[in-house]
Amino acid sequence: KQWYQRRVRAESSVPTPYSNVASPMTPSSTQENWPLAGIEVVMLESFEDGQYIGQTGYIRSVSGPVSTVWLYEEEREFECQSFQMKPVVPKKQDKVVIITGNRRGNHGQLINIDNDDGIVKADKSLELRILKLDSLAKLSAHHT
Repeated sequence: KQWYQRRVRAESSVPTPYSNVASPMTPSSTQENWPLAGIEVVMLESFEDGQYIGQTGYIRSVSGPVSTVWLYEEEREFECQSFQMKPVVPKKQDKVVIITGNRRGNHGQLINIDNDDGIVKADKSLELRILKLDSLAKLSAHHT
């Protein structure tokens, strides 16, 4: 498994939640439980000859280490694990969800970006929070 993770990191030009090297878009820990229902993801690996690498979709559900992902281009879902995908990095004005830390699962809107920090307006409290971009993921428009 470690060999595979190193290979994915080496072949991917965009950092993943499995990266051990700190970088602006890499979650600060090597946790495997970052997936949450409703976030947009980019596929890194596929069970079927790599044909889905680079495609985007969103997580419909999470059950233990397995996520059910809907791929937009394929218009179908399949099951995968966290090392086979990475969260889509949000852009200014995107709806976001916090994927790490004690605020994990909270939603908001990314109102500005300052280097590797995101300024998020929380949905419920309307508070402004400064969070590391690597702790945020884009919330899918398909999420209810």
